[in-house]
Amino acid sequence: MRLNGGADGQASAMGGDLAGVAGTATSTSATSLTDTGAAFGTYTGHIVVAGSVYGVITSNTATVLTVDRWSNPATPGGAAGSTPGGTSAYHVVPGNAPYWFMALTADAGAAVATDTALTGEITTAGGGLIKKLATYAHTTGAASYSLAATFTMNSSDAKPVTIAKIGIFNSLVASTGRMQFETLLSTTATLSATGDVLTCTDTVSL
Repeated sequence: MRLNGGADGQASAMGGDLAGVAGTATSTSATSLTDTGAAFGTYTGHIVVAGSVYGVITSNTATVLTVDRWSNPATPGGAAGSTPGGTSAYHVVPGNAPYWFMALTADAGAAVATDTALTGEITTAGGGLIKKLATYAHTTGAASYSLAATFTMNSSDAKPVTIAKIGIFNSLVASTGRMQFETLLSTTATLSATGDVLTCTDTVSL
């Protein structure tokens, strides 16, 4: 199901709700960029680029952009990037961050359009079932695309677990970011041992 928040993000990306903005930071942290001279509009879901890294804006005030984390453009599903310098030049990019991260849950409740989080999202630190970057596929001219991700249970994961639902987000950080889609699996999958593998594919009709 496409959620209300996902529809808002799609409209922003396709319709161009705000022009970008550029400036120079007055301070930064691992999850924020401040420009005391700014007058930011509402940039939730947009990307801010500072130095060689970027962050997905999860909320903001007139002078502070809160981001999920700083990421390296070449490895959005990898380790967090370094915090940019406190006086870095920055750009808030028009459009929205892509929705390409897949999260799992054992919760089998029906998706509701007003949902903003994936109930029971698996967030076990170091586990193999945590949110990850999915692989995108699209055939030119086709009215659909797909996101696929393979999860491998490891020794950190709670066992057994029956996966019932997935969520698609614009942030890799656990329990963070805007959720665009929430989908019950056509068949639940029970993982019970280290090394068990689950591949999920979400096909989106355009």
